[in-house]
Amino acid sequence: MKNFKSKIAAQMYSVRKEFAEDAEGTLRRLREIGFEAVQLDGMRGNDPLKVAALLKKYHFQVAGMHIKHERFFNDVDGIIEEVYLFGCKTIFDKYIDDDEQNEQGYRKTKATLLEVAQKLSPLGFRVGIHNPEYDYNHLVDGRKVIDFITDPVNGICIYPEPDTYWMTIAGENPVETIKKYSGRAPILHLKDYQSGYDLNDMENNLIEVGSGEIDMKSVVQWGEENGVEYYCVEQDYSRIGIFESLKIGFDYLVSLEREL
Repeated sequence: MKNFKSKIAAQMYSVRKEFAEDAEGTLRRLREIGFEAVQLDGMRGNDPLKVAALLKKYHFQVAGMHIKHERFFNDVDGIIEEVYLFGCKTIFDKYIDDDEQNEQGYRKTKATLLEVAQKLSPLGFRVGIHNPEYDYNHLVDGRKVIDFITDPVNGICIYPEPDTYWMTIAGENPVETIKKYSGRAPILHLKDYQSGYDLNDMENNLIEVGSGEIDMKSVVQWGEENGVEYYCVEQDYSRIGIFESLKIGFDYLVSLEREL
């Protein structure tokens, strides 16, 4: 069983620019902060073999992988090859493409993800979807999109990857909303929020984990009781330097261990 600190992962979208410019330096900095796991979000121009070697060099576990939406439709073999390379069988559709953010697109997405999951589940894969705010604001068959897509069909489940920030932006209470995902949300995205800005002003209303208004302690307590394997710290923007922002979030989560 993992110790709590090892369950705190850095979402690599946070350091997308840094990773593109200096992959090894970026991973070294994350390890110095204390992270023992990362969640991959594309190679950012790096050779996948090089990235795999660096992850091994710095002793990182891979806490799931975010995969571009279109690849689930036309590059399943490529996804399998990547996942085996990185030793991680939990894959998420990171974001439904803009032109498919409609009822037809949502139905198509669910059908395709279920088809992929049906093929890959026997190999030990878990197929999931990451939620932005529209997954809570739009409906299909009277169900919020995230619920529609992750509702099981014939015993096959698309795993939700709840995101505390996007739930908040959508007017949800993350502490209450995540309760419906008990046992089927192995990875949570932790992003914090501060009010006083336009909901679309992410550069200002997104703040370091533990520094905002989301009850992260309650989220993590729920996670520890309901099968969460990794807590991914994601910081899309930073006003103080991305590594400093990630360190604040990491240190805050580590401090919670005494209260869990």
